[in-house]
Amino acid sequence: MDLDDRNRGPLLIIGGGRDHTIPEVVARQADELYRPGGNTEYRTFDDRGHSLVFDSGWREVAQPVLDWVRTHTA
Repeated sequence: MDLDDRNRGPLLIIGGGRDHTIPEVVARQADELYRPGGNTEYRTFDDRGHSLVFDSGWREVAQPVLDWVRTHTA
């Protein structure tokens, strides 16, 4: 896999600060791996666990993600 592919589309990596399945530090490491390819952004939701988009309050996660998609859509 070419992590330095400058031709790929934008990538948003999100992490949950209370995620014990895939700890937030792992999401940050993925960001560091993909960042050299450019067009990568990392966002963390400190008060969320692994099911950050399924738990109550999911709109608090969905809205920033939708906003990000809108700003990165051609």
